[in-house]
Amino acid sequence: MKSSLWEEAHDDYYKGEFDEDTLARVQEALKVVLPASYVELMKRRNGFRCARKYFPCPEPTSWANNSVQVDFLYGIGEDPGILDSLYLRKEWGIRSGRIVLLSADPPMFVGLDYRSAGKREPSVVFIDVERKQDIRLAATFAAFVEGLESNIEEDEQQADGVVTDEQERTLRAKIDQAMEDGKPGEIDKLFTTILSTNRQLIRYMVERMRGHANPKVHLYLMLFLMCCAEGDNPGMIEDEALEDMLIGLADSRNKDVRALVEYSLEKLRKRLGNGNSPA
Repeated sequence: MKSSLWEEAHDDYYKGEFDEDTLARVQEALKVVLPASYVELMKRRNGFRCARKYFPCPEPTSWANNSVQVDFLYGIGEDPGILDSLYLRKEWGIRSGRIVLLSADPPMFVGLDYRSAGKREPSVVFIDVERKQDIRLAATFAAFVEGLESNIEEDEQQADGVVTDEQERTLRAKIDQAMEDGKPGEIDKLFTTILSTNRQLIRYMVERMRGHANPKVHLYLMLFLMCCAEGDNPGMIEDEALEDMLIGLADSRNKDVRALVEYSLEKLRKRLGNGNSPA
């Protein structure tokens, strides 16, 4: 039997007793009909911090490689409440007015997705604005609530490099998209996710970052390559390939990149016992 969904004591997210007039006002402002399962839950507890706050996720996120964290669910109301969707969407660049936010930890959000719902009940999605992630979590709100767990252990196999073919295709597409129009910070955050996948994906993104035109992307890459040169991440990148990458970045327009390259080459060659190059 699952534990309670919410913490026992009322908190800042509790909006008071359910009110039909408030429900009508909120639905009119959001221009949606909220799912009956959500409304029924709010009749029992109108906004709360979650006691069961983890939901399985089909691809890695900034939370973990197999789950998202949902600290609270908005009640029917505002400040804080589900009506906060109006300003949060605008503030964080969520362009669709058909996303109604259930929980927010910017730049990450969990929400009801009415974009293709039609007459059906909306699904529940996870959105990370900075990483450009938009992931379907559950077909309905009821299924989402049922799926919340008090704890989800990170998938050790996946963290060690087991990624399905479908996940790999999805992640390669995300890498390609990030290289086309992502900001350096967004690329770096995606790289953090990729580092929990497998060597093939890591090497693929390293090559894409190495060829990027923006020197700031090279700086983020160098923080990883420097660790490799020092002997961390064994086997992630072959020493000979690592040296070639470092030499290729030695004439970067970014002085910090050049300094890190010099340091990394020294560490790599010292570690290998060769003052010139890897054997």
